[in-house]
Amino acid sequence: MHRFSLTTRITLLLVLASGLLALGMSLTVYQLLASNFEAIVAEREQAKIERLVAEVELIQQQRLLSLEALAARIINEEGELLPPELLQQALQRPSVASNQFPDGLLVFDAAATAIAERDFVPNRLGTNYADRLHFQRVMDIKKPLISEPIIGRTTGVPLLSYLHPIINQEGNIIALVGGTLDLSKSPLLASAPLVDEYALSTTLIIDRTNRLFVKMQERFNEPQSLPAAGTDALVDAAMALMPSGTLVSHLGRQYVIATQEIPGFGWIVLRAIPYEVAIAPARAAYQRFLLFSLVSILLITTGAALVARKLTRPLAQMTQRVNEMASVARFDSDFRTQGSPEIASLASAMNRLASERNSAEQAVRKTEHFLSKLLESATDLSIIATDPTGIITVFNRGAEILLGYSKAELVGKQSPAIFHLNSEVTARAKELTNQLGRPIEGFATFVVNAEREGSETREWTYVHKSGRQLTVLLMVTLVRNDDGSVAGYLGIAQDITDRKRIDQMKNEFISTVSHELRTPLTSISGALGLVMDGRLGELPQKVSSLLSTAHRNSKRLTLLINDLLDIEKITSGQLNYDLQPQPLKPLIRQSLEANESYGASRGISLQFADQVEADPWVHVDAQRLTQVLANLLSNAIKFSPDQGAVTLSLSASEERVLVEVQDQGPGIPHSFRHKIFQRFSQADASDTRAKEGTGLGLAISRELIEHMGGSIDFESCEGQGARFYFQLPRVNPTKAQPA
Repeated sequence: MHRFSLTTRITLLLVLASGLLALGMSLTVYQLLASNFEAIVAEREQAKIERLVAEVELIQQQRLLSLEALAARIINEEGELLPPELLQQALQRPSVASNQFPDGLLVFDAAATAIAERDFVPNRLGTNYADRLHFQRVMDIKKPLISEPIIGRTTGVPLLSYLHPIINQEGNIIALVGGTLDLSKSPLLASAPLVDEYALSTTLIIDRTNRLFVKMQERFNEPQSLPAAGTDALVDAAMALMPSGTLVSHLGRQYVIATQEIPGFGWIVLRAIPYEVAIAPARAAYQRFLLFSLVSILLITTGAALVARKLTRPLAQMTQRVNEMASVARFDSDFRTQGSPEIASLASAMNRLASERNSAEQAVRKTEHFLSKLLESATDLSIIATDPTGIITVFNRGAEILLGYSKAELVGKQSPAIFHLNSEVTARAKELTNQLGRPIEGFATFVVNAEREGSETREWTYVHKSGRQLTVLLMVTLVRNDDGSVAGYLGIAQDITDRKRIDQMKNEFISTVSHELRTPLTSISGALGLVMDGRLGELPQKVSSLLSTAHRNSKRLTLLINDLLDIEKITSGQLNYDLQPQPLKPLIRQSLEANESYGASRGISLQFADQVEADPWVHVDAQRLTQVLANLLSNAIKFSPDQGAVTLSLSASEERVLVEVQDQGPGIPHSFRHKIFQRFSQADASDTRAKEGTGLGLAISRELIEHMGGSIDFESCEGQGARFYFQLPRVNPTKAQPA
């Protein structure tokens, strides 16, 4: 659409609008015409059916009345049946019944045995018909009856059998008069068939009760049962007695149907007219209307084209001017503000746009120059950008220094995988595949988490062009366009090889020093303990005070060394755990008793709020869990005021247990909360900095709890104390204990 001129678009718009209007009107008119003609056809066919039904009823009544007249002729004045020879003569004489039943007249005795016939049929006289259903029904109701289409027992042709009982004064049947109609050669109706002005119309008369055809379009030599339900749509419509005017699909065509039931016979009459035939007049009228609409649209199109051309000529001239300006990359604000108000306003806006564009171009050039200089000046950081497929698009000076490659070697040619270790990438891809549950490989290994979370920071090993390996901290960020689509990825890497080496040296030094100090400190602490116990004699007051301080500090130093050794083992993965299913309450009481003396030294009471009746079982290392409880309790005592209270609470659900330690201390400063579980971290407030501690207890506690399958966290409000809590999975004691 955008390739067409404005004149063409205006013309097309008017044509489309008028065309849609004409189409809507024509469809409405067509539907109205079709509906009207459908109704007219349905009403006309219904009228035909009603005439047909009336004629059928009249003919059948006439035939039954003719049998009644015949019955009166074959009994004497005493109401007795004439002898067989007189019956035979009565049947041979001309009568109304002879005209109504050209295919046979018979007389039956009270037992339904044929005793007289007008037309001789071998072996028919003397045949008993008491087993026929219509004979049985006449015997029951003692009224005239018409059978369903049947096969003659001796003639073998399809018949309609009419029976009229002759009843004496006592109400008993003394004989039956019968007439037969051979459906294979005698019409159901005595008059001419319906005149059809519609081609391919269909008329069906069916026996609904016995599911038989009474009248078909062609002659038949034996009664035909109706097809199974769902086989013939017209028969199904007749059986359902669908309302007149209903559309029915039959043999790939649509039919308008009309139906009517013939009272007293259980027969249904159906007329079906092909839909295209029924609405043919509507189509002719619609075609005339459509021709008129097309002529109107053509006139509208011509007028619209002339008007649109006149309106858009100034715009075409202005467009040509803009193209000329763009071809020379020079935008002058010299559009003439002439013509209609709209054109003058557009010219004024173009002049303003040209001025603003020139200013914006200058600002963009300054910004691009600044960003380029800024990117190149970041020599301590490797900044690499890629397109969505992983091809490098930006490679700054810092990346060139770090990796030894030049920008020309990589930009637009390579992926960052060129300076990664293949083994490390493969291992990371396998880890991500297991984590996300779908295959991760290639460039997706670096960016899949950035796509999910916006960015990802992790350590990688870069390979210098010379083959030298170095460790970097790489942050990958997803870059999006204004419409939200992925524009590419940005990777900022910092060389941390030296930092890692220094950290390793520091850890090795701490481990070595801790191991070397542990033995002499144990000896010193033991010796000081012996002296303090008085086993070496009574000490002067001043000497005792100094030794007490030395003994206390030696214990603090021992705790620090133990914490350092624990954190070093945790870091190296060498800390051993003895995980066993066991009850939790004994461990809690043991920890409370162990810290009770520490709290009593400052008048702080330890309280146990047990909210669980049964002792919950957990799968833990008893020594390590006791260490966690000791850390939490000692911290709570340490930061609680003298004469205060520390509360340990226990609660449980079906799946987890919750242990909480609440103190009454000053709480945790908001600025320090993100560091609470970091190593060697202590709050800097003056009232807490003076407290004893290594800053490793909470870090160790978190590692221990998480290794035992739990989680640890805290809540605090400054001035209102702190609540540290951890959760552990609950186990079933019956399954945990051996049988």
